Order: sequence, then structure tokens, then C-alpha cells
Amino acid sequence: MADRHDALVGAAKVIVKVHEVTDHFEPEALVSSVGQLTLEPNSPIVVARRVHLIADLRAADKEVVLAARAHLLEEIAEIAAAAGLTINARDFDVRDNQHYPEAGIALAEQVAADLGLGARRIRTMAGHDSVAMNRIAPTVMLFIPSVDGVSHCEREFSRDEDMVAGVEMLTEVAWRMLGGALADSDAAANTAKALASA
Repeated sequence: MADRHDALVGAAKVIVKVHEVTDHFEPEALVSSVGQLTLEPNSPIVVARRVHLIADLRAADKEVVLAARAHLLEEIAEIAAAAGLTINARDFDVRDNQHYPEAGIALAEQVAADLGLGARRIRTMAGHDSVAMNRIAPTVMLFIPSVDGVSHCEREFSRDEDMVAGVEMLTEVAWRMLGGALADSDAAANTAKALASA
């Protein structure tokens, strides 16, 4: 056992550190997870020689993410030295905060009111496709309620009536956009300029 350099044991220690790094910041300032892990040779009788994992750090403040990253890199170096492993850590993507166009948010709020639905603005740290799309075209995200506010896990559950209301709202927002609801907005003008210069 002393001669083994088990990459999976090292990866397990890194995963724990990714989980614990949130303790170094104010509550809810940072969320972290490891949601993907692959290993080689992935055999039940062979010690893992290589593990690849993706750690996800999210915060409303980019400086919090960078501080957490720096802290993790120190701890990863300690794990590697103690276990006799080589651990390569590289950034996949460090993004600035994205803000959705005010005109689109106002449109969504108006549609909700017209349909008799409640609406409120929320901040999300989730990496939805619209975050990337918002860099090239005005985008707005619409959420529907989940029971007890639980999301992004196996216990997430939304009631049928909430899902139907969400489809109705999405349809109406899209219909109004097709009708030119955002044609005069600054967001639409900025997008036209961006596309013209691309």
C-alpha cells in the first residue's frame, strides 16, 4: 500500500476541499461542486492512475471566485506533495457577471402582470445557455417555481400548473418580441451594432 500512488484517493481529497472552500467566505457568497469525474483505467481491480474532474466555483463577486481558486490551488499542491501525485489544475472559464437587458426584464414583468402571474427578479449563479447567448443577443431567463425552492438536484419538483403557466408566459414573451416589443430598446440597438461590427 505504501508504494501506491492512487489518483482517485487524491481526487477524493480535492473534491472535499472544493466542498469545504465555501467555509472561508460569508454564507451563500460562494457555491462549489464537482459534478463530473472520469478515471483511468476505471477497473474494479486496478488502482486509478489518472482522474479528471471539473470543479465549479460560482459567486456574484468575481473576486470571491478568484480568492477561492487561489486557496484551492494551495491545498491542491499540498495534496499532491503528500500523496506523491502530479495534479494539474487549469482554468476552463472564468466569466464576469452577466446582466440581462432591462427592456427584456421589464417586458417579462409586464407579461406576468398581464397573465395574472406573480413575478420577481432573482439573481442566479447557474450557468444557463442564455448567459452565453446574452453576449451576442439580448436574452432574458424565465424561471418557474419549484416546490420548497429546491432546484438542480434529484428532489426538484415543479407542479403541472406552474409548468403550464411558464409555457404560457414564454409563449407570450416570444410573441411580443416577434411583434417588435424590444425593437426600440437600447439592447436591440447595441446588438445590431455588435453584429454589424462582427
